Amino acid sequence: MSLTTGDLVPDFTAQTDQDRPYRFTQNSGGWRVIFFFPRANTTHCQMQARRYQALSGEFAAHGITLSGVSSDTRKQQLVFRDICKVDFPLISDTDHTVSRLFGVLDDLLPGEEVQMARRETFLIDPQGRIAQHWNGVDPATDAATVLEEVKRRGV
Repeated sequence: MSLTTGDLVPDFTAQTDQDRPYRFTQNSGGWRVIFFFPRANTTHCQMQARRYQALSGEFAAHGITLSGVSSDTRKQQLVFRDICKVDFPLISDTDHTVSRLFGVLDDLLPGEEVQMARRETFLIDPQGRIAQHWNGVDPATDAATVLEEVKRRGV
């Protein structure tokens, strides 16, 4: 079952690419965007992360923190961080805990050895409720779409 608009996100702890734990409740008190991407170091995932980075100043001006999540290892995400030059946390979800919690874990594809998250994005309010959920996300426009929603809400 996928978390969706209006749902309270349960607390979770995950590892970031910076080898520090990310605890959802410790990062509360403000608006957040958590976007899931299938695999680091692929063209579309790089595009999505770079678009978020390009707009990160505008998100910060609205008090929004950004986090990206994939099932990649910390090592893969460190390479991804260097390639994309992102300064927000990348959550390494190798055990799929976060992907399962949000309901975005895709089925294992033929020929693949690792399940991946679907490309979905969540805007979360200061109380930890999902204010908006996007599925079938276009990596080229995701960041701009989310930022427009933030502005529409007057955050």
